[in-house]
Amino acid sequence: MKTILRNLFYTLKRFRTASVLNLLGLSAAFAAFVLLMMKVSYERNFDTCYPHADRLVMLNLSEAKGSNHVSILPRGPIDYLIQQVPGIEYGTIYSPAWSKQAFYTDPKNPQYFYEEPWAVYPDFGKIIGLKFVEGSDQEMNQPESVIISESYARKLFPKGNALGSYLYADTPDWRSPEATKFRICGIFEDLPENCQFKNDLFVPMGKLQENDWGSQNFYAFFLLKPGVSVEEVNQQITATGVDARLFTGEPGTQKLYVFPIQKLYYDMYSPYYFKTGSRNTMTLLVSIGFLIILIACINLINFSTALAPMRMRSINTQKVLGSTNGELRRALTLESVVIVLVSWLLSLCIVAALIHLNVLSFMGFTPSLLVYWKYVVYTGLIALLTGIVAGLYPAWYMTSFPPALVLKGNYALSGKGQRLRTILIGFQYIVSFALITTAAFIFLQNRFMRNHDLGIDKDQILVASLPQQPFHSSPYRKFDSQLKSFAEIDDIAYAKWELGASEGYTQYAFTYKGTQYGHQYIDVTPNFCRVMGMHILSGSDFLPSDSIYTSQLNFIATQDLQQESGIPAGETLDFFPWGMKALLKGYVNNVQFTSLKMNPVPYVFCPNGAYSNQVLPFAYIRVKAGSDMDTALKHIRETISDCFTGYPTEVKFYDQIYGQLYQKETDQQKIITWFSLLAILISLVGVFGLIIFEAEHRQKEIGVRKVYGASIRQILWMFGRSYLILSVVCSLIASPIAWYAVSEWLKQFNERIAISPWVFLGTCLLISAITLVTITIQNYRTATSNPVDCLKSE
Repeated sequence: MKTILRNLFYTLKRFRTASVLNLLGLSAAFAAFVLLMMKVSYERNFDTCYPHADRLVMLNLSEAKGSNHVSILPRGPIDYLIQQVPGIEYGTIYSPAWSKQAFYTDPKNPQYFYEEPWAVYPDFGKIIGLKFVEGSDQEMNQPESVIISESYARKLFPKGNALGSYLYADTPDWRSPEATKFRICGIFEDLPENCQFKNDLFVPMGKLQENDWGSQNFYAFFLLKPGVSVEEVNQQITATGVDARLFTGEPGTQKLYVFPIQKLYYDMYSPYYFKTGSRNTMTLLVSIGFLIILIACINLINFSTALAPMRMRSINTQKVLGSTNGELRRALTLESVVIVLVSWLLSLCIVAALIHLNVLSFMGFTPSLLVYWKYVVYTGLIALLTGIVAGLYPAWYMTSFPPALVLKGNYALSGKGQRLRTILIGFQYIVSFALITTAAFIFLQNRFMRNHDLGIDKDQILVASLPQQPFHSSPYRKFDSQLKSFAEIDDIAYAKWELGASEGYTQYAFTYKGTQYGHQYIDVTPNFCRVMGMHILSGSDFLPSDSIYTSQLNFIATQDLQQESGIPAGETLDFFPWGMKALLKGYVNNVQFTSLKMNPVPYVFCPNGAYSNQVLPFAYIRVKAGSDMDTALKHIRETISDCFTGYPTEVKFYDQIYGQLYQKETDQQKIITWFSLLAILISLVGVFGLIIFEAEHRQKEIGVRKVYGASIRQILWMFGRSYLILSVVCSLIASPIAWYAVSEWLKQFNERIAISPWVFLGTCLLISAITLVTITIQNYRTATSNPVDCLKSE
């Protein structure tokens, strides 16, 4: 055993570069695997943290045939079901704020911060199992109460005096307009990152729309009684006759039902507020993780078998001296296990360093070796298994020859061993090609979406987030006049929403000649279309006087509404949700304020809406062409600070806002790209190590060839030809696999790129070029050495 280890350490020292690269490759592979398994744990355990997760359900509204879209509900049927369905133990409304609200904690010196509180019923804490570290939710039946998370309490009140303190609202909450301040009655323990209710602030729901069966502004969650199934509750919901009382669509076309909370993340689709994931993505991540481990394992097998000719004499000497094959094979396998476990320990150091450097934000969650310790241990067990598997074949191979045969002289690599290594390297190439090609198409699709024509002139647009005050109030007028005094500023328009930051906005419908037409409704100022660079295609633009509220609304719609309905500009519409008429003044070109994953829906812009109260807190600022954007940005921030004292300053380029819609796709691209590059790097490490050993064993052949006149180029080509052919053949094999994976991924987008063959060709050329460069660099010294030295080596 000591002789074997001594011989191993000598060999590792002799081939130091290949040994270090192999160790680093294994460490990088295990680091990647640990991170991917953390991500998988985050995904797989989503919404499992609640004490009664198996009884927690969400209420949804769908077409009679069923749908996986999460719908916004009216309040009337929610309250009705809580009272009438016997299988429901507790129920709560879950109401979004719809827009940011300004709060402050010190009335003597207001320093505002923005928050989007969710309104809930008093039983909310019981339903999801909130654990209170201070206070409780007993006072949540009072309108001026609030519960906040433990981390948020430390942030707002670092001295630890949060309980009993007040949060003062700058403007009334539309759900509880009577409340101007909220007393902190409870501080709850922070919920895990992978849950739907990861919010910091919950306020009581007021009496707004209590008996309204048509206005859709709410979500709802129920806790079922023990022993009651989802199917039973759905039958009880149907038995109440609630569906017939709905005013949300055509009678008989929609139905209310509940589904388990744990289905929300994977099986439902929600364009906003709720987190959703993909089982296919999780499967892909698991596959990438195990493929990387497999590639590293292949490297270790190739590394060990390549060492065989140099270790064979020592191993078989031990056999002559009495060691059995079993003893030798156990010792050789133990060597592999030790190498792998050392690599695993190094991988944990790599992961800890990456977490400390905060460079893993693209993973979409917060990695932690402590939080995900179970998966760290599981990875250690996989490392142990990897070491055993990777060591078995080399151990069997190196002890399978009769001692007499080996001791007679040098033993060269067999053709069978070379074929095995070729197959293993080929597998690595196939995996690398498929991953890189997939990453390339994801990058191209993301670039296509980000550069897609949105129908607006976005390059000169800056968007400022302002307080929830009427845009004709004194601070707004001051802001408007001061900003326009700068030479860089062309004009300013205002809107209710941060357009391009969400997958949906307020949706209404109007009727024209007995037919309903749905649309997304946006409150704006009259100059909005011009500032955004939209073009009037028919009819006329808004006039400043169109912002005055009258008994008739003024609309401008996008062209797709005209294409759908054929309504000419100038017609009067029945805007029945508000019981008002609307004048369709004109049409503008189509615009894109949602991602390409959403089906296009027409937009209607209105400057005199009945319910906006002229609160349009997003300023769209057009900077003159040729102006310095950084100077304009500085002016805007200074003006906000001057006009809205105490409010946080938030100004973004429009590209930044729209890019948020594709953050998930961008993160996926980064994950696949980085781990794909890691896969090919580990593959090349294996190729690099084999080239070192191959050059060592073919030195005599190189010397003979040089004596007979072979050039350096011919010798380098001799080494590179087989690997080049291997990379091309593997690329051809991997192309159908990559094509299928990419085509399936692209199906989620309404508009997508074509699957170009040039990407496959480019990936093949890239892998081949990297391989040839690696071979050339490594073998150049051998090819240029003195042939006499080469002939002496054997």
